[in-house]
Amino acid sequence: MRVLLTTQPGYGHFRPLLPLARALVAEGHEVRVGTSASFASVVEREGLAAEAVGLNWLHGVESTIPPELRPPPEANTIATYFAHKFVRMTAERLAADVVTLSDRWRPDVIVRETTEYGGSLAAQILGLPSAGLQVASPTLMSDDVLAEVAIALDEIRPRLGLASDPELNARGDELVICFAPPALHDPAARLPAGLRSFHPGSPRESDVLDDDVARLGVERPLVYATLGTVFNDPEYQSEFFPAIQAGLFDARVDLLMAVGPYVDPTSLGNQRPGVEVLPYVPQRAVLDRSAVVICHGGYGTVLDAIDTSVPLVVVPFGADQYVNAASVQRLGIGIVVEEEPPSSQTIRDAVDALLHADSPHRQRLQMLREEWCALPGPDKAVHALMALAEEGGSDSPTDFVHDVGDVGRPARARRADDIAGH
Repeated sequence: MRVLLTTQPGYGHFRPLLPLARALVAEGHEVRVGTSASFASVVEREGLAAEAVGLNWLHGVESTIPPELRPPPEANTIATYFAHKFVRMTAERLAADVVTLSDRWRPDVIVRETTEYGGSLAAQILGLPSAGLQVASPTLMSDDVLAEVAIALDEIRPRLGLASDPELNARGDELVICFAPPALHDPAARLPAGLRSFHPGSPRESDVLDDDVARLGVERPLVYATLGTVFNDPEYQSEFFPAIQAGLFDARVDLLMAVGPYVDPTSLGNQRPGVEVLPYVPQRAVLDRSAVVICHGGYGTVLDAIDTSVPLVVVPFGADQYVNAASVQRLGIGIVVEEEPPSSQTIRDAVDALLHADSPHRQRLQMLREEWCALPGPDKAVHALMALAEEGGSDSPTDFVHDVGDVGRPARARRADDIAGH
């Protein structure tokens, strides 16, 4: 089976695809990842083949987005911003490039991460089965967000030769693979009809830690602080890490702060013994030895913390982080700091509470992890995809006419019988 995985070019979007990709490869299937040319090196470092499709940009680096495609001022809600950035800006070109890719490599099924819509459009054009793989909380896809997505998709569909679909009927009961514990989802929110939950399985052998990092968490508890791979620009860093640094200055803990690529670690000054400030660390390997993680509530970090039973201090800034923070609070697996910016004393109090011997947070985490581990593994997700591929896609591919006009790509037309021949 040939499987094309499509993803926005950001590690937080790509990383959730890895358990499925590795399980597919382990069972002898051929896998390629369709994403931005600039993100191909990240894909290839994971041992996967990359196909450069869609707009060449990097998620989280606004300067890489062409000015004419940046969100307009009126895209000032999460729904309008989401629809612009993940549909209008990216979906049409990626769909067109995937159709072109099919001339030389025809997938049997296309799996998109759920903020990437071009793969789904391409599957409809090519008459192929498709599925989604959940990134970010499914609770984020509220009725308001879905309504804006439907509007944006309906602007694109006619240019791709697809019929209007204001109700998103083309998604139907789309299989959505979700490597997250079901309890993390808001019980009051409507979930995708085809969502199926799995455990991602055991991670690959842990990365080797640098000597300076490996010394942390041995004699004293390790507190790990991170803003993930997208919210790590100086605007967020300027108050987050100094508050942690000040709050834990005299605490009997080791501290590791991963500040990302855009902040000079020396800008935080000299550090006391037991404190390290680095641009990047292998997160899973660090969490395996951590006692507490302080983060923004990114979906990937929350899942890693659950899978390693590490209590969280969550300081949400935006995107789906408030949704994730609410889940952390509801499940009792961490403490949410609602101050903006957080004070050093609030950070200290939260860490002290989670390190306390009688803290119930770790016990709740362990119970949640056990429930998650009891779910089917990624091999079962592969079997679900195989069944989908055997069922096939739509009866016939559609005519395809693509004109991207002002984004500088030539108009291109393809006949349905030409597409079907590949």
